[in-house]
Amino acid sequence: MIIYIKKRKSYFLLFLLVLLCFGLIFYKYVILNNKRDFIVGAFLINEKLEEQHEKEVVNVLDNEKYFRPSKLPVLNNNEEINELINNYYDNKFNDISIPMKFINSPENTILNYFSLLREAANPVNGKYIGCGSLGDGDKPYKIAYNLFDDEYKAKISFKKYKDSFSNIFHISLIKFREVPSDNDDIKYFYEIEAIQALENNVASFTYYYGFIELSKIKNEYKISNINITPENYLCAPYHGWVYDAESKVQIEYGDWCKFIKEMNKTEVNGYIKNLYFLGNDNKNYKIQFYTLTNDYDVEVAQYIQDSNGKWKRVKLNPEDCLKNKND
Repeated sequence: MIIYIKKRKSYFLLFLLVLLCFGLIFYKYVILNNKRDFIVGAFLINEKLEEQHEKEVVNVLDNEKYFRPSKLPVLNNNEEINELINNYYDNKFNDISIPMKFINSPENTILNYFSLLREAANPVNGKYIGCGSLGDGDKPYKIAYNLFDDEYKAKISFKKYKDSFSNIFHISLIKFREVPSDNDDIKYFYEIEAIQALENNVASFTYYYGFIELSKIKNEYKISNINITPENYLCAPYHGWVYDAESKVQIEYGDWCKFIKEMNKTEVNGYIKNLYFLGNDNKNYKIQFYTLTNDYDVEVAQYIQDSNGKWKRVKLNPEDCLKNKND
């Protein structure tokens, strides 16, 4: 009787073991598969990140082909900023003083600011962006923060500043140029490209443009304000004319404002595009645009030609014409 009970117990344990095995197989191949990320109608399979060994590391001469898709030259490549990173490696953000040579002109301040950000990284857990450590980590942010003036830092805390870079990596400055300012500060246009971590464990190249303002404090130039706009790739092809310089000028300055008597030439020099027209007041006008990576034309300034043939800035706002037209 005792032997019979032991046999039944053994069969029961064997049954439980087989059931457990089937359960594990079911969980692995059914439950987990249903939990996989699903995008564009397909299950997502991430690249396998190979384990790296020191003896396998090779010197890749052209890393830029991995970092960025465009052929535009990188402008923020000042290696002297490594001096700042090394000198202030262990300092807190409020215990950093930027030497004069890094901020002695608007151009130097901008180039050194973006050079600091180029290898900075502030990854968030759960986002796919690479394999292992990334560039200089988060050390450059506390230095870059000190290229802003005190008024800006009073509005934006260091934590908020640093957090704004979450999941945005390897920032490359590809365009920057001075534009007319509406105040006493110096103003520049800029465009960057970056690698950005997205949902579903996907990383993508992204492009942004914006304007950066600098104030002069004694003989130093510090950033007083900066804004940024993500570039879109579907507005222009589907919704049109406002992103095309020629169409924008003809519609806004012609149809809305009735400024145009005759359209003249269009000049293109790299990403700078100038459109000229003769106004109904018999004066010559120039509307200047900068062309982005996505081929959108961004209007940056308007000029009128004086009696000496020199171009002087003028402020024209076609929106006012449209508003008056609708009133």
